[in-house]
Amino acid sequence: MTSRIRSWLGARHAKNEQFRQAVQAMNVDGVRGLSDLSDVELIATDHSIPSARNQMEMQRRLKVAIEALTAETILGRKAANRAAVMIVALTAVLVALTVVLAVRS
Repeated sequence: MTSRIRSWLGARHAKNEQFRQAVQAMNVDGVRGLSDLSDVELIATDHSIPSARNQMEMQRRLKVAIEALTAETILGRKAANRAAVMIVALTAVLVALTVVLAVRS
């Protein structure tokens, strides 16, 4: 009797594990499907069925866009700083040349 109960429990546990793996695979496929959508398609999806996945994907894309914009802003600031240093250096050279010309005249 106990062996039948153990085998039944083992079979039940195996079925439960298969079900969990199937649900996990469906979730992964759903997330992959969302990541394949364009921004317009993602926003236009039907939100009448509450799902946190759409919101999470939109937040992930927003975070990526903000990081890219931040990196671009930093690059622009560095380029502006380099240009400012060059302008100051060239101005110093022009002042020095002007002094030399004034002294020679």
